[in-house]
Amino acid sequence: MEDLLEQIICERIEMLINMRSDEADHGSKELNHKMGEILERLDDESKVAIEQFWDEWVMQSAEESRYLYLAGMKDGVRILKMILKL
Repeated sequence: MEDLLEQIICERIEMLINMRSDEADHGSKELNHKMGEILERLDDESKVAIEQFWDEWVMQSAEESRYLYLAGMKDGVRILKMILKL
């Protein structure tokens, strides 16, 4: 049951991200432009370090968001089960 719930939640997260991507396209372009301007001013070694850090931060942030969303859904299901037993 938990595996099915996790699969459904992962699919929902992907759907939300795709919807958000469409909405935030302009903001993403601005952010990418700013990042490009900043990176242009750095030497190659610093540029690589910043890009690696950025990639790691994005992956960690995505994993934390997924965990929190999943935990919230499980809490909601637990609460619903308690309410239905009353």
